[in-house]
Amino acid sequence: MLDRLEQDGFAAVCSDGAAGMLALSDKSIKLVYGSPPYPNAERDYGVWRAHEYIEKMTPFIDAAVRGLRDDGFIVINVKANREKATSKVSSKRSLIVEKLAILMEEQWGLSCVDIEIWVKENPAPTGLRAACQDAYEQNLWFSKAPKWTIDLDAIRRPYESHSVKTYGEYEYKPRTNGNTYVRKNKTIEPHPIGALPKNVISGGVSARIGDHQATQPLYLPEKYIKATTEKGDLVVDPWMGTGTTGVAALLLDRRFIGFDVVQSYVDEAEQTLRKVGANRQVTLDV
Repeated sequence: MLDRLEQDGFAAVCSDGAAGMLALSDKSIKLVYGSPPYPNAERDYGVWRAHEYIEKMTPFIDAAVRGLRDDGFIVINVKANREKATSKVSSKRSLIVEKLAILMEEQWGLSCVDIEIWVKENPAPTGLRAACQDAYEQNLWFSKAPKWTIDLDAIRRPYESHSVKTYGEYEYKPRTNGNTYVRKNKTIEPHPIGALPKNVISGGVSARIGDHQATQPLYLPEKYIKATTEKGDLVVDPWMGTGTTGVAALLLDRRFIGFDVVQSYVDEAEQTLRKVGANRQVTLDV
């Protein structure tokens, strides 16, 4: 695994992700990013029920905390699926994701950077009649250190046209009570790179690729890789699937190791990552 990482800049490994991370050196990972099986989701690779979800996630977070550098981060993309309805009980939303987020701070000693929302612009219909259509997922973003540094400039966004107009006409004025950081009249100037990023991500859901039932869009891991890592840093995905996180990492000149227990997914990821690596090398050589 490490030989392949050294030679190719990536490694796709058929292994349980927790065991895989434990095989890496302590404090060697800058970012653990992944999307585990969602609670109560019916998948080909099994079902993690809400009542056992914390138990299932524990070895992965244990291994991630051990493997993360002191300035490292973990981001978990997850969605709280609903409990099944019965003749007497409606289909209620599980709160296990919120419980996991609380435990990441209280049990594992991580610090919450944010819990960001991914709004899916083309959500799949569910036929649910007990609540509104399910159209978002959560990105649990935690830092190993209580004081962290992230690169907001790397993930800035274009200003909306009305914001630019407002900034051009607006001026901060000092308050008489002094409870403000503005001490004199100050014109608001747009940042030359763009507006501060929002903690809500909007975009389409990726179409199913190959045999995998939950393929992620590239823009999800890309945001967190840009914000938390630098070129050459190691990104690890314990639930790699077909390798979307790895593609984002390689395109941004990061190193990548991904683990998955399904050999066909690993084979597909290996093929995809090898193509990305080859194309990147051609570009660098030109």
